[in-house]
Amino acid sequence: MPNVPSVDFSAGAADPATIAALGATFESCGFVSLRGHGVPPEVIADAFAAAEEFFAAPEAVKRAVQNRANNRGYVPMFDSVRPGEKPSGQEAFSMGHPDRPEEPELRALPFHAETPFPALPGFEARLTTCYRAMFAVGQAVLQAVARHLEVDPGFFDEASAKTYSNMRVVHYPPAEAVAETSDYGVAPHVDEGLITLLIQDMNGGLSVLGPDGAWWPVVPDPEAIVINVGKLLHRWTGGRYAAALHHVVNRSGKERYSMPLFVHPSYHTVIDPMTLAGHRPEGEAFAPIVAGERVLANFKARSKSWAEPQPA
Repeated sequence: MPNVPSVDFSAGAADPATIAALGATFESCGFVSLRGHGVPPEVIADAFAAAEEFFAAPEAVKRAVQNRANNRGYVPMFDSVRPGEKPSGQEAFSMGHPDRPEEPELRALPFHAETPFPALPGFEARLTTCYRAMFAVGQAVLQAVARHLEVDPGFFDEASAKTYSNMRVVHYPPAEAVAETSDYGVAPHVDEGLITLLIQDMNGGLSVLGPDGAWWPVVPDPEAIVINVGKLLHRWTGGRYAAALHHVVNRSGKERYSMPLFVHPSYHTVIDPMTLAGHRPEGEAFAPIVAGERVLANFKARSKSWAEPQPA
């Protein structure tokens, strides 16, 4: 059975062979299992331990850090739902970039809201350390992407100067435990941003729709970060990079935990294939958009929390 291609990133973002391999996988299937990424194992282990402690806490502790007006804090079980589908069988904690922008106009936007952390010893510190380490990998990968697309290596650094990237720690109960309410931990979807970096435990459950039309299981690798192309990068490259459907069904019989970091540009960045691909395919799918505006609209369309009346 096919599996997501693996690329060793230990030679760095400027290595020609690494650039070629990474670009080829993004063009073919939009997913890669990245080894040699440099995130220390203890940083990952500490973040997973913090996640398990949080999700094992009483419901009142979790609900106390639920910011329903923003994509921050606790996200309850069954909160994410798409039209015509059952809700997702997961709960999560979502945090924004540790360094919020100074501009009041940006701070007022939902994606730049302050993250409400629970009063659990070391929780904020452990997640923040993991966020910074994963974000650094994401920026290095985007530098390799820029080289593959033959633009300035700092192209995405400039476009993401005031990024609204967010990291989630996610808890998926076994599928049978939520079967009456959910068909999936996460239903088939394509991520919104530029790229997503995913650290997952060894229980599996993630599958990606391959270019052959079959669902490929993403076999857990304790030494790898799974990286996939999002809608924004697919559009920005004029469709050159594939943004693949993927879903999660936790059939392990155990609790599953994962940590995706969704890498986004600055809120007001214009995503126009002319600036990255040098041409713009016809049709709305590749028309210029404002990154944050599009992502915000899509989030509101599928989040029950954001659709509910907010407390006065």
